[in-house]
Amino acid sequence: MFDPRDSRVYYAACTRVCSTGLQRACPHTSDTDNTSHHAGTRRDIIRCRVMVEYAGEARMQDDIRAEAAQYYDANPTIPDDRAFYTARLPSAAASVLELGCGTGRVLLPLAAACGSIYGIDRSPAMLARCFQKLQAAGMPPTKARAELGDMTNFVLGRRFDVIIAPYRVFQLLETDPQVDGLFRCVRAHLAPGGTCILNVFHPQGGFEHVRQEWRTATEVCLWEATVDGVRLRCDERRARFDPEKHTLYPELIYRRAVGDAWIEDAVLKIPRRCYAPEAFERVIREYGFRIVQRWGGYAGERYGEGPELVVQFSG
Repeated sequence: MFDPRDSRVYYAACTRVCSTGLQRACPHTSDTDNTSHHAGTRRDIIRCRVMVEYAGEARMQDDIRAEAAQYYDANPTIPDDRAFYTARLPSAAASVLELGCGTGRVLLPLAAACGSIYGIDRSPAMLARCFQKLQAAGMPPTKARAELGDMTNFVLGRRFDVIIAPYRVFQLLETDPQVDGLFRCVRAHLAPGGTCILNVFHPQGGFEHVRQEWRTATEVCLWEATVDGVRLRCDERRARFDPEKHTLYPELIYRRAVGDAWIEDAVLKIPRRCYAPEAFERVIREYGFRIVQRWGGYAGERYGEGPELVVQFSG
């Protein structure tokens, strides 16, 4: 089992291709040689492999988000859920655990409203951007910190008043053993009286409707934005759909404009496991949790009627 308290992270093979020559400090630093690397703007491509050493064992793991991380904060379609999570804090002294904290999109604003927040993510490239934000904000580690970790298999040695996994992180768990691991870790880290909030998107019209959409439009543009004067876009290639597992397998293609042409920078292949409203509630209850509240979105939509499925539950 991965224990981030006992781990050391080495950015063992980090290469960088930059289209602008701009650089800024990146916390890709070896614990042994104190060598810093650099991360650039969203126009850069960062390729990382990370060596994680723990329990006397070293493993090399690929970071599938190494190139796509630079695009994450540019996405204008992510729902503005930060006020929602802030409103769920039981007190200003509450301790929070964020699973899949990524670039710190939710972690940083929540840190200003709670006692402390701890984030884990399995992508070194996403965490590098989170570290940059924490450093820029002057956030002390006693207030906010983020570390490399697997949200289905971790031990932190403490409990939290609130556990969250914002913006559909739960849907990345493709297999039942992964789902088992997440709920086991949630139970082990939830303080007495604490709650957890999970979110998935609502497949409105049912799975058959989703499958028909995927068959008729095999590639669609999800968003386009201009950042620092550079036009960026994300297209979704609808690779396949597993009707038995109710899982989509999109390929997210990130591009930047060079003149009139779109240049492909990164392709992110992910699973997206789907849940109907009643099925999402049933999964949570099957693991012995009690549902406290539920919403259909972050603007107060009724559960089952909005674009999201958001469920708060306790042990």
